[in-house]
Amino acid sequence: MARKSTPKGFAETKTPYSAPRSGGVDAGEATHGKRKLPPPETLPDGTVRYFLVAGPKGRVLLPADMRAALQLAEGDIITAWLKDGEVRMHSHLHGLRKIQSEAASMAKGSGYASDELVAERRAEAAKEEVEALRDRREQKKKRR
Repeated sequence: MARKSTPKGFAETKTPYSAPRSGGVDAGEATHGKRKLPPPETLPDGTVRYFLVAGPKGRVLLPADMRAALQLAEGDIITAWLKDGEVRMHSHLHGLRKIQSEAASMAKGSGYASDELVAERRAEAAKEEVEALRDRREQKKKRR
């Protein structure tokens, strides 16, 4: 039995990962370069709006200036949320910085949280002791 020769170069068979472009007519034209998407637009609140196209298998390419603003490199992890039909994303580095700033603002208090807790507990204990003394005096008055 003769072995079939394997095609080389551009004649190679397609991988299972290749798929036709998906989307509507406009999306197909934009992905093939026939129609340009609008450039990024800065909104009045400072938000920059990008127009992106969903490619094969739902993949979206982030423009270079957006990746630079997010400080993303190849292989970096992005966290995303989906809420009410909107997607919100941030890099893990941004998430870490956000947590660090929140922790720093908590640490700028008047003292240690444990000292505040001990003071609150002591104040509650003193309040309960005063109430207990008042109750005992009322009990003594009722007995007389």
